[in-house]
Amino acid sequence: MKLKVALIIIAVIVIGFFWFRPVNKQNVQMNNQACPVSGDPVNKEHTYVHEGKEYNLCSEECKQPLSENPEKYLSE
Repeated sequence: MKLKVALIIIAVIVIGFFWFRPVNKQNVQMNNQACPVSGDPVNKEHTYVHEGKEYNLCSEECKQPLSENPEKYLSE
């Protein structure tokens, strides 16, 4: 009886480990050459992530309009 209980506990722990393990979600690099807001060449130090996709921007100033209305600038 103790062996069955121990096996069930181990099974629950193993299943829980795989069920609730953190998923490695990395953003997809879009590697765009033009800023989606201004159309200027990008500086890869300035990025914006939307729905798991990382877009390059020309400057930090483009983040605010992009974050306020991403559908306007990121229509693909």
